[in-house]
Amino acid sequence: MKRPPYPEEPKSGLFSSPLFYIFFGLVFVAFLFFASLMKGTSTEDSVELVIPRGSTLRSVSQLLADKEIVSSPGMFRRVLAITGGAKRVRAGEFRFQKGGWWMDAITALYFQEPIVHPVTIPEGYNVKQIALLLQQSGLAVADRFAALALAPEAAKKYNIKSPTLEGYLFPDTYNISKVDGEERILDRMVQRFLTKLDNDLRNQIRASGMTLEEVVTFASIVEKETGNANERPLVSSVFHNRLKKGMRLQSDPTIIYGITNYDGNIKKKHLSEKTAYNTYVIKGLPPGPIASPGLDAIRATLAPASSNYLYFVGNNRGEHLFSETYEKHSRFVDEYQKRRPNRASASQLAAPARNRR
Repeated sequence: MKRPPYPEEPKSGLFSSPLFYIFFGLVFVAFLFFASLMKGTSTEDSVELVIPRGSTLRSVSQLLADKEIVSSPGMFRRVLAITGGAKRVRAGEFRFQKGGWWMDAITALYFQEPIVHPVTIPEGYNVKQIALLLQQSGLAVADRFAALALAPEAAKKYNIKSPTLEGYLFPDTYNISKVDGEERILDRMVQRFLTKLDNDLRNQIRASGMTLEEVVTFASIVEKETGNANERPLVSSVFHNRLKKGMRLQSDPTIIYGITNYDGNIKKKHLSEKTAYNTYVIKGLPPGPIASPGLDAIRATLAPASSNYLYFVGNNRGEHLFSETYEKHSRFVDEYQKRRPNRASASQLAAPARNRR
């Protein structure tokens, strides 16, 4: 028997309305027209662009148009406004497709991770060397960075009782954005230093009888005296022994730090020149660090080797010869320092200390 047909569903509601399809068609046509304005001429070229902090949607749109990333800044600004760009556009460096699809620009601004540049600060660098390294990487202005770090009030912000922030910019690898600026970079380096001072190290500092500032100053000298990690506890022991006996540290790197325009050579006049950092003249530690020490140098400062050494001198092979007496030390100096053809280079590297009395 033939079954009766199913009853038809009543034709009602939004999707059955002709107005819906007319509206949808108009929106689709407008979208295609709008998209064609934004797309521009396709190209494989990409460009890295920095969106500065505090940029408005107008300035961002104009910036992208100037770099031929979008073709209509006014239209693109409206897209940003409609899609919540005021809250979603971030400062940073981004990679855009030049002349590409406008959605690519939106995707980059809203979802792409900002480009950062890894920079490694070596152990033993001082503020001016760090500033120059950042400038060479295009991430800071050297003079401004150095001025901020060496300002008399800079250390007070972190409750550090040193003349400046010299020594407290922790040597490490940092991922830095081109919009970070000198103050943010400086703060990150000091905060990294404070983070590295864990409870164990802080307890060791308290037990040593030295202040944090004395430890960092001492460690900075150890750091500059030798790049050989195995020697640092021995170098530390020499300076500890000299301080206990009331002897001057007589460290070449401290002389160099106190010379205004150092040309790579320690001259005889420099040995007797009275500066705050010349440990051939002053007794005890200088007023502050001379460079940024790494953790190994700090640990060597807190846990020196057990020795009676009072002198050391470089052997021209990246190592040092240690002596308990000045007579033996003098023989080493005569053999390894006075007779070599290019004696000034050691001073330039600030590694082997002559430790004169």
